[in-house]
Amino acid sequence: VFNGNILIILLEEEKERRRKEEMEKRKVVMCGVLSLLGLLSALTAFAAEATKVKKSQAKVTTSDSLTRCSYHRSPAYNLGFASAVFLMMAQIIVSVGSGCFCCRKGPAPSRSKWIISLICFIVSWFTFVLAFLVLLYGAALNDEHAEEATFPDAHFCYTVGTGVFSTGSVLSVVTIALGIVYYLGLNSSNQNVGVTRTVANQGGGIAMGQPQIPERGEDPVFVTAACPQRVVLCFLEKEIEFEIVHVDLDTLEQKKSEHLLRQPFGQVPAIEDGDFKLFESRAIARYYATKYSNQGTNLLGKSLEHRAIVDQWADVETHYFNVLAFPIVLNLVIKPRLGEECDVVLVEELKAKLGVVLDIYENRLASNRFLAGDEFTMADLTHMPAMGYLMRTDVNQMVKARVNMNRWWEEITARPAWKKLMTMAGFEA
Repeated sequence: VFNGNILIILLEEEKERRRKEEMEKRKVVMCGVLSLLGLLSALTAFAAEATKVKKSQAKVTTSDSLTRCSYHRSPAYNLGFASAVFLMMAQIIVSVGSGCFCCRKGPAPSRSKWIISLICFIVSWFTFVLAFLVLLYGAALNDEHAEEATFPDAHFCYTVGTGVFSTGSVLSVVTIALGIVYYLGLNSSNQNVGVTRTVANQGGGIAMGQPQIPERGEDPVFVTAACPQRVVLCFLEKEIEFEIVHVDLDTLEQKKSEHLLRQPFGQVPAIEDGDFKLFESRAIARYYATKYSNQGTNLLGKSLEHRAIVDQWADVETHYFNVLAFPIVLNLVIKPRLGEECDVVLVEELKAKLGVVLDIYENRLASNRFLAGDEFTMADLTHMPAMGYLMRTDVNQMVKARVNMNRWWEEITARPAWKKLMTMAGFEA
């Protein structure tokens, strides 16, 4: 306890919240555009129904023993054609916006939503074809230049029957409605993201989004970024009480003067302990591991030499491990969730380099229970947030293939502090 003072860890409003809000805005815009086009298609079709050429309006002329029917100028031709165009525009937009089923990106919907979307997709194309053909048929029969040879009875002059354009209008509305359901179904994932995520690099560390966060009945405090996770994990190991305060990224609160007094680079995390301020996750963790050396887990080592070994492997994490882990997670975890493409070539190059580092770790752990010896220390702790994200990618196979590394990872992630942190992050430990 900080003698009545409040410790503040400032976290950015994580980007996944912005991504979700942007997705919701896109849904609203898409539904608005589709609804507008559907309304225009329906209205122009009904207008065409009202202005179409009637049989009584057909002009009959006789020539060469044949009766010819000619039709007066009617707006129904243009209205019917416009209705078909509006409908076609809506169908193209919803198909492109949804990405179909085989080539779309992003999280997959639940099975039930996928089935409903598939049914709506198939039926919408069926009703679209019917509506499009009906509207074009009606428009063609109202072509103001049309002149047809027929029998000597005006009764047989071809005109659009009652309800043709109305039928096209109804089918257009049905098509648009099915398209909206299809679009919303495909763009509703199982994530139920109830909090936000960070995708920012801070002080050489990694700040990133999480794969899944379950919906909660209350408003919990989530710690999803790796740099704040490093600090919180230290607090949990040291049994230090703390309070988490989020900074609103959408309003650029992290760039305002109040926060810049804590962190001049406008990043996270930063702490306030009374009048004392500190930023950079590794520096914060080392400071509190030293300040509270007599409580909780000893993270710094028992002797000067042991502490030097702890510092050595903590530096290895910064300069050899993290510089490879961050871009791998960026490409395998973050970019796909932002709708961006992964740089596959870069990832493979980074994996090859990471494999060399992991081999060194494997050799180290062959004769040591933990990286700095036989006790869990800051050297192990500082690796854990980035490792946690790597283990949610196919890199986990690289770890599992190394017996000693896998044993080390299973042991350190079985610690109560890590399990509590994973609960705070919305992950399963």
